[in-house]
Amino acid sequence: MEHGIPSSTAMVVAALRAAHQTQDDGRVFRDPYAEDMLGPEGASLTMGLPTMPGYRTMRFLMAARSRFADDALAEAVERGCRQVVVLGAGLDTLGLRNPYRSVGLRIFEIDHPATQADKRRRLLRFGPRLPAGLSLVPAIFGESDVAAALVAAGWQASEPTFFQLLGVVIYLPAATRQALFSFAAKVPASEIVLDYSTPAEGQDPRGRAITEGLMVEAARTGEPWLGLVTSATLAAELAVNGFSNIEDLGLQDLRLRYLGESSAERGDFGQHVVRARLPG
Repeated sequence: MEHGIPSSTAMVVAALRAAHQTQDDGRVFRDPYAEDMLGPEGASLTMGLPTMPGYRTMRFLMAARSRFADDALAEAVERGCRQVVVLGAGLDTLGLRNPYRSVGLRIFEIDHPATQADKRRRLLRFGPRLPAGLSLVPAIFGESDVAAALVAAGWQASEPTFFQLLGVVIYLPAATRQALFSFAAKVPASEIVLDYSTPAEGQDPRGRAITEGLMVEAARTGEPWLGLVTSATLAAELAVNGFSNIEDLGLQDLRLRYLGESSAERGDFGQHVVRARLPG
């Protein structure tokens, strides 16, 4: 993305989450702040969403990955985790929704400085100051010292942390992705939740057409997909950093878990969500 310009992808994802609330009645993932976070400027974007490749599937996936992350976070909090680091937060609303504020859960959101400035402006629509327990941390993956930026914001590097990377891996070169895994692995008893997409050539024709269409659009907006990765490679990268208890769900797995059904759209769209934990 261009320096000084907020992420356009963040707007699209927020619009898809908002659309899930209105068109699907939040069946998979309820987010009472999604539409207000998007704001009135998102109206034209929302109306144009049905023209995007695989719109219905992507609308479900955006909701399902957030639900998957929220479910994993609930378990992490039950185990005593009190820190969340949201890498590539975009317009995610966890800082507003935070159901664990009363037990002291702190949320540190990291994203590009321009996107964070836009996020701050939007959050101030909800009140005169940022929600309690939320810190916005500007950083550029592959350029900034993420650990130092987090520590400066009050994050405790010696405490268990829940790392969330939704809509991040596909934009990162392999070396940057691996560096983030290595960083998370240095935190005791940490857990990581992410999503990723497999290379288009490994998908069936219908899924490949949707993936390639989305890639064209992403490149056009200046946010190309640089990090398509096979499931085996991603699992190996997590394992080499000490992560275990790896759970990897594809599209049909998510439909079965959250809708109780398999879709007639049986194509392999290459989209997956993953959770993994360090021992301890």
